[in-house]
Parts: sequence; structure tokens; C-alpha cells
Amino acid sequence: MEEIIRQIKNQQEINFINIRDQILMADLETVFDGENNSRYIFHYLHSLDRFFINPCDYVYEGEKLFGIAENLSVINPKREGYVSDASIVISRKQLMDYLDYVRAKVDSYFETLTLEALLQKPKGCDYTRLEFILAQFRHMMWHVGLSSAITFSSKNEWNEFTGLIGLNKKFFGEQR
Repeated sequence: MEEIIRQIKNQQEINFINIRDQILMADLETVFDGENNSRYIFHYLHSLDRFFINPCDYVYEGEKLFGIAENLSVINPKREGYVSDASIVISRKQLMDYLDYVRAKVDSYFETLTLEALLQKPKGCDYTRLEFILAQFRHMMWHVGLSSAITFSSKNEWNEFTGLIGLNKKFFGEQR
């Protein structure tokens, strides 16, 4: 594996740790801006599933594998497929199973990704593979932060956050 791809993969592994910690602690039923927290979590997991690798060649498997209708990922009332029903709560088990599925898919992708391919646009797409990865880093962590804040508002407790272990230890004396 080329060094830049190894570094991206390592950072995504940290992202997956943060997502796992966030889901395990999340208050799934708390409603914020008309949606319960489970829908926000599913939204960013679905986005990782769809956009991390190649959105132009994407097939959703989550309904068949985990019983989660794809349109529940739509959290904007102006978008097609939106369902306004805060009582539909996606279970922690379903979210964790979907996370494991997405993680396995992304890990497998990294095993075959090359530097040349990283800088190319997948067929039919307007962005390079690197741009898709960076966009998902930004999108997922924005939503992890939102979901963590929703949980904090109901539990008065923050979930764990994992960063660059070496820097955290150097500057803050922390192990995470």
C-alpha cells in the first residue's frame, strides 16, 4: 500500500473509532429540528456508504441486510424521499451493523486503491476519489459532532473522542 493511502486509511480508522463511540453512547430518540438522532446517524453512515468510494456506481444494500429503508437517510424535507416521522427510530444494533458493513467495504477499498486511482475521477463522476474521501471526512465528522451534541443535551455527557494519539499525549498527556 502506498504511503499516502496508508495515511488516509489510518485516519479513516480513527474516524471509525469516533463513529463507533458516538453510536454506542447516542441518545437515539432525542429529536432535534424535527428528526430523531438515529436518523442523523443513519444519514452520515449512508453518505459514507454511498460517497466514500464511488457514488456513480452505488447500490444500496442496507434494506436487505439491516432492514433500514434507504429514504430514512434523507433528513432534508426539501429532498425527494423525505419521511417526516420522528417516531421511526433506527436501532443501535442496526446502526452498528451498518457501520461494520461500511467499514468492511471501505477497508477493502483501501486494499486495492492506488495513488494513480486516488487522483482520478471515477467514471461518470465530477470529483476525484481523493475529493470524495476528503468530502466524507468533513461530512461525517460534522454529523458526528451534531449527534454528539444532541446526546449531550439529553445526557449531559460527551462521548469519547479519539484523535492523533501521539500529539494528544505530547500536548495533553492523554492516551486517546
